[in-house]
Amino acid sequence: MKLLSDKKKCIIQSALELIQANGFHASPVSLVAKNAGVAAGTIYTYFENKDALIHGIYEYVVEEITKHVSERDDPLLDFKDRFYNYWKNLTEFYELNPSIHGFYDQFIKSPFNSDVIQSKPNVWHDFACKFFESGIKQGRIKALNPVVLSVLVNSNVNSIVRIKQNFRKKLSRDNTELDEIAHLIWDGIKAI
Repeated sequence: MKLLSDKKKCIIQSALELIQANGFHASPVSLVAKNAGVAAGTIYTYFENKDALIHGIYEYVVEEITKHVSERDDPLLDFKDRFYNYWKNLTEFYELNPSIHGFYDQFIKSPFNSDVIQSKPNVWHDFACKFFESGIKQGRIKALNPVVLSVLVNSNVNSIVRIKQNFRKKLSRDNTELDEIAHLIWDGIKAI
């Protein structure tokens, strides 16, 4: 999905907005088309059916997440600084793109995230694992499975963004700073 046509991107953005608001099942292709300002048949030019649309959006989403985080990574920095930048950049991306965050969160927990999908190459998974492998090779973090490290960090960022969205006023009122969680995670994975 390197360069998307304007119509295809418009369809994807429309579907992301609707899925964020209504969920997968309450976002029929006809509504996606109407929201995108295209004929329903146009969607089928790019996607065979609704399942293909959902999977196409997933591919788009993981590429966008990877692009945002990887373009802001500086391999010349000390790994501790890279870790905090990774955390900040992933958090920032989700906060700036709530429809992508919502879609990704829903997709991961849905039947759309089948064994077939999980067995396919995934640029975000690959980038995250290589990122943590580099910290292990540099001796900056514990020699743990990079997949486990990725799950630990990414799921915590995902949860924090969701908590910030749902409890913004309460967090502010209680003067709760969730960024401390990044420090706790770093302290747990750093090499001794």
